[in-house]
Amino acid sequence: MTGLSLGFNLYAQRGINTINPQGIFHVDAGKDNNATGTPTAAQQLNDFTITAAGNVGIGTTAPNNKVEINSGTANTSGLRLTNLTSATPVSTGQTIGVDASGNVVTLPNPTATSVSSAEVASLSGADFNVNDTAETLVSGTSQSITIPAGGKALFINFMLGIDFITTTGGAGYYRATLYIDGIATNTYLTIQEPNAGSQLQYTLNTVKFLSAGNHTIDVRMRRTANNGTVAGSNAGCRPISMSFNASYLN
Repeated sequence: MTGLSLGFNLYAQRGINTINPQGIFHVDAGKDNNATGTPTAAQQLNDFTITAAGNVGIGTTAPNNKVEINSGTANTSGLRLTNLTSATPVSTGQTIGVDASGNVVTLPNPTATSVSSAEVASLSGADFNVNDTAETLVSGTSQSITIPAGGKALFINFMLGIDFITTTGGAGYYRATLYIDGIATNTYLTIQEPNAGSQLQYTLNTVKFLSAGNHTIDVRMRRTANNGTVAGSNAGCRPISMSFNASYLN
């Protein structure tokens, strides 16, 4: 009889503070579980369970992995590492995170950020005419850039020096606008017309998100207010300097 009793005790489910164990070993720390059936979600929050499959549940009586923790609070894991905090120095190793089900998984380690850029500098360009009837491409400003898969936020900087080689007899206002793929952006600068031999300096800076593929970037000018200048008349212009830079982070 003693041998039979000992054998039964070795293989029975064990419950502490509960007569209704849900696994091989079950601790009901709050002593609040029902005598029969499955404890409620709220009752399970203070339970510790080991199942026949060897899974350990903390805050749950039905763990689906070797260790499963239910903190009972949304967006809180319930796991704390006392000696590993945000102040701990970074070391080598594999980055970990969680998937949609809360399973701990490995993640790609971050790579160092690098910059890809396209740069062009020019001291001269072909003469061109600017009037109030249309946008005129500033010669030499058309630049091509290739964006990789996924698209990139592109940092664009254009600096232009424009010499007026003829005058129109007025004091018109001239706008330089950044174009991407033939479409005007909201990046522009307007400057009043100087005398013949005087110069205009334009600096256009912006950040634009571009999709993957090839793109063309250029600057176009137009007289936006005649201010004494004869409508439709041309002002002769000559690019005397250009600096173009477009960069994105990898």
